[in-house]
Amino acid sequence: MRTERRLLGTAVFAALVASSCAVGSGGESSNVATATTVVGPAAAPEAVPAETTVVRLALAPDPLWQWLEDSGTRAAWEQTNNVRIEVSNPFDQFAAFAGGHADVVVINALDVPKFVEQPGRDPVIIGKYTIDRSILAVRRTSRAESLEDLVDRRIAVESSLASTLLWGLIAASRYDLDFSQGSAEFDLVTVEPASVADLVMRGDVDACICTPDFSVPFLAEGQLRALYDGKSAAELYTAGIFGGEGFAGELAAIADAFVADMDWYAANKRAGDLLLDLWEEGVIAWKEQKAKIVADYPHHFSVESDAEIAWLADYVETHDWIVQSVYITDQEAATHMYAFDRLKELGLVAADASAPDIGFVGSPRSVIPEDGSGG
Repeated sequence: MRTERRLLGTAVFAALVASSCAVGSGGESSNVATATTVVGPAAAPEAVPAETTVVRLALAPDPLWQWLEDSGTRAAWEQTNNVRIEVSNPFDQFAAFAGGHADVVVINALDVPKFVEQPGRDPVIIGKYTIDRSILAVRRTSRAESLEDLVDRRIAVESSLASTLLWGLIAASRYDLDFSQGSAEFDLVTVEPASVADLVMRGDVDACICTPDFSVPFLAEGQLRALYDGKSAAELYTAGIFGGEGFAGELAAIADAFVADMDWYAANKRAGDLLLDLWEEGVIAWKEQKAKIVADYPHHFSVESDAEIAWLADYVETHDWIVQSVYITDQEAATHMYAFDRLKELGLVAADASAPDIGFVGSPRSVIPEDGSGG
């Protein structure tokens, strides 16, 4: 099953690369790939089961989930579909999933391969939520302008996985540098996410791979300076691989994703699919009222003052890390598989690491057959 999906992803990615190299009007590469468009959920109504289906969802405290609750959207959805979501906010989503305490978790897609090795757990990525929002930042007085200027320097990161892996791809593709734990070119210091910017400001490290929301106080005051004009890892990765500036949504590697156990998902396709339908409502609300959601739920964005709220609201207008839709297209699946294969080639993940399946390919509904055979 995984081999068949890998072949599909490889074929789609080949088409993606070919389209991204199309010649533009000025004889330059236009760097615009032809996207596979995925619309919303299937139009045909599904029968509502007599018994309530329970979905155990584990995720970090989240503003869109809070909006779904406070707006009454969740309650109406549960009543209409006879599905109840039991939400938990475990400190370690990986442990919750590996221990069988959650049916669906929201976790960084580049962390998922470690789930594959868990006995009794066969993870499948069924939807997406964010692209990688991490930035490379230094103190205001630093003369660094790029990652290349930080060779031999100490850089704070929050883990050896997730965003650090994507920055490893950026370092390799842009500068032919090794950005990994134990690298001879960078001294990576792993700390808690909320502390990475603090270490820069204290002078303990020279730079950090940090998220804007955890670093807002320093960024808003101008004490911390984001390199690359504030572009995120997702934007830089896409530009480095496909050329051009900024990023096109389907070419960005997936960050936070919805991950389910394969057996559970095969037996509960309707509930899993409906969960994504519900989350799509939150995504739509975010696109329409980003500034209001930031202001209404500042604690979810680690902001406090009016100045911090205003800074972040302005930042997300230009560097929005929430996806356009939770549904994964062929092109997005291929981009993710390409990134994973490159990580193995570069030695940033184990050569024998197994990629998880991606359950939504070319359709907003699961490719897993009703009989659970995996197709």
